[in-house]
Formats: sequence, structure tokens, C-alpha cells
Amino acid sequence: MIYGLYQSAAGMMTHEFRQDVIANNLANAETVGFKREIASIAERKPATEAGVRRGPSDRLLDVLSGGSWLGRTETDFSPGAFQLTSNPTDVAIVGAGFLRVSSGGQELLTRDGRMMTDAEGTLVATSDGAPMLSEAGLPIRVNPRGGPVSIDETGAVSQNNAVVGRLSVVDVANAAALRKAGAGRYTLGDQEPVPSAARLWSNHVEQSGVQPIFELTGMLEASRAYQLNAQMLTLQDQTAARLINAVAT
Repeated sequence: MIYGLYQSAAGMMTHEFRQDVIANNLANAETVGFKREIASIAERKPATEAGVRRGPSDRLLDVLSGGSWLGRTETDFSPGAFQLTSNPTDVAIVGAGFLRVSSGGQELLTRDGRMMTDAEGTLVATSDGAPMLSEAGLPIRVNPRGGPVSIDETGAVSQNNAVVGRLSVVDVANAAALRKAGAGRYTLGDQEPVPSAARLWSNHVEQSGVQPIFELTGMLEASRAYQLNAQMLTLQDQTAARLINAVAT
């Protein structure tokens, strides 16, 4: 088998994967608190270095690269721009940190600070009604028939000038270990959250960290790389076919 066929096919797979990641970023360009994903491409080791290889080999191939292969996706936690909402229960996190939210029977982290009070007075996420958690890990409740609710920079939730609870603002030792759980939320994994020194800016939310122009440029690059690999695959296949026909005749 022509060695380049494997490399071109692997190149097509890696850049198809990269396009999928970029497409997801673009789809969430308007999602509050969304953090873009970065698709990394790793060098594929030749078979002689990757492990035990069975069958004969050509020493000329041993010095060649194994081509490219899928690496991993990493989340870019760079802060997004803040947008004024004029909603007193909306907050943007200024600095490194997350809000705790209870969803699907588990505790998740999020930077989506859009909140509201439901009919029972529970402070919930505007997106799906999931309860926001206090420092004690419990939902925060206010009087549904009381006065307006406000949140200060420390996370203190007040109603009628009285503090009724405090939002839990936490951080983790290794943000790279967080895994997305949908709706702009992350699972903790084996990590334990620790208090964060971040402050909250009420009446604002953090916009998506996606820059559409930058992502579109990356999409064009990945698409062009995919096409070039496809062309190389076709050329090598035609070369092999012509060689077989020549030998057969």
C-alpha cells in the first residue's frame, strides 16, 4: 500500500474534526458565557515508534513522519465581553471563577449569570430554571411577593435591604480538567471547588468568547487543508491504478 494514502486519509480526518469543532463554536457565537473549543492536531508517530509492528518494513519508511492525527480539544476560558442587561438578578463574573448550579441531580459550574426568581421565589437560571446554589450548596429563596431582588459584587442576594443568601462563586485548581455538560455548564470531575476571589457585576452578563471572524478564518483554513489532502489521496490512487495496469499488461 502506498504510504502517502494513510497520511492523506489521516489529514482528511483531522481537518474534518477541526471543522466540526469550529462549526460548534460558530453556532454558539451568541450563547451567553460560552467558551470556545480549540482542536489540536498531533503528529502521528511511525509504527516503529508507536509500538510493536508486525510484518516486514522498509527502513526508508522508518525515518518518515507518521503524518497528522487527532489531538484533543481544549477549552479557551478567556473572558468574553460584558453586556448590559438592566436586570438586577443578572451577573457577570469579573475574574476567574464560576457559579454553582444544580441541574439533572448534579452540581455543575457555569459562567452564565442570567438569573430570575420562579413562582416559589427560588433563584434559578433563566435558561432552564435550574436552581442556583448558595455557599452552603442549597438553593437561594426569596419572598415571591416581596420587594425587588438585587445582587452585589460579593454575591449577596438582598431583598428589602436584607441579605437572604449569597451566591457561591468558586474556582478549580485545573480548569483544563473540566468537561462541558451542555448549556454552558461544566462537570467538576474529581476536583473540589474552592472559593474564588472573583467579583460579580450585576445588571450585566458575559457574552460568548467566540470571535466569528477568527473562527471563519480557521474554517476556511481547515476546509482548504481537507481539500488538499483529498486531492493527494486521489493522485496517489490514480498512480497506483496506472502502475497496476502497466504491470498487468
